[in-house]
Amino acid sequence: MQRKKNRNKRERVDFYYNDSTKCFYIGLYFSDEEISQYESEETKIEIRRDRYAQPFYSLPIDHSTFSAETQEKIVLDVFAESYFISNTLSGMKREYRIFNEKSPSFFKVLNSEPDIDGFNAKLIRSNSIYTGVRYFVVWPGRNTAQIKLKNISDASIEKEIEFKTFEGVTVWGIVVSFNGKNPDLDRILSDWGYNLDTSESVLLLWPPAFEKEEKLFVTSSRLFFYSSFRFQGRGNINTTETNIVELSDDLTLISYQEPIHILKKNAELEIYKEPLITPILVKEIVQLKTKSFRVPKGNNYYLFSEYGTENLSEGQKVFLTSSTVIAEYAGNILERIICFFEHPLPDIEEIFHEILSNYWITKDYHCVEIEALPQIITEYLEECKHNKRINAAVEKLLEGEGK
Repeated sequence: MQRKKNRNKRERVDFYYNDSTKCFYIGLYFSDEEISQYESEETKIEIRRDRYAQPFYSLPIDHSTFSAETQEKIVLDVFAESYFISNTLSGMKREYRIFNEKSPSFFKVLNSEPDIDGFNAKLIRSNSIYTGVRYFVVWPGRNTAQIKLKNISDASIEKEIEFKTFEGVTVWGIVVSFNGKNPDLDRILSDWGYNLDTSESVLLLWPPAFEKEEKLFVTSSRLFFYSSFRFQGRGNINTTETNIVELSDDLTLISYQEPIHILKKNAELEIYKEPLITPILVKEIVQLKTKSFRVPKGNNYYLFSEYGTENLSEGQKVFLTSSTVIAEYAGNILERIICFFEHPLPDIEEIFHEILSNYWITKDYHCVEIEALPQIITEYLEECKHNKRINAAVEKLLEGEGK
């Protein structure tokens, strides 16, 4: 997680395609400090098609052109396989390869439904692609990707596109998703330098959020997530384990103050806390634990499981498991979380006290070596060493722990 954050701070460059305009764009970010520094030095951003060519695009970096942390998109009207971006203050020209002569480029389709005309897509900068994700696969000058994927099982082609851009360059593209892996598909993708893997998913259930610049903004410090993976503190999420509470196999509560960054394969979220201008009522979410639940009349109920999301009907009875959860909504407000109830197993210290209270048969002591025992049991074993006797049931309990 931290590596990606640092990369964004250094580069702050992304590439996009917009199907409504049939244009490719460069997206640039700057912080307010950066804009102020560049403005005081009268710095310009420059874009080249070759490291030693004259810039075909030059723009002052100042507050009249850029807003802090807001992406400014620049249309690419000159074709190149790689673009070199620099500023006149440092002069360092960083190369960004967008297109390839011998393989297509993959752009991830953003926030659009298959039946909606026009979409935005963001260039995939790695060689990893995932099942169940819509991609815009583009190859300027060639339609080879369409031909190769058209008859491959598990490749679901939504639409084929041909257009001219970059002042006359013909571009062929397809919107495609991959339903699963198979040898033929893996071979084609591998030849293009890509690796197909199974998707992960993460969904912010609560609180309501609004999206801006591919980031989510919320007003609460308590976040409820439904995910296909377990959150690992300082691993796939940039917070500690103490802020992570697993409510079930798939439902997790995260408490946080700083911006949250989640990254697990293709599942990626950036969440920021931004207070509303007007006061709001912060509602505490009620949690009900039960083994079965019958849907009452009134609110809306949704079942979340490994199979997806199901809208439940009045009177429907659901038997819950550790991997399912029901969310109750009143309008757009989350009222209640209903999840599986399971009697917790007693821990070793509880069983130890129960044995000593009800069972008194002892036997000759033999050395018991187990790490990380509660202090009271460790002290008991020291006494056993001295007395050369041990409770027979305690010894059996510890033998089970040591296996």
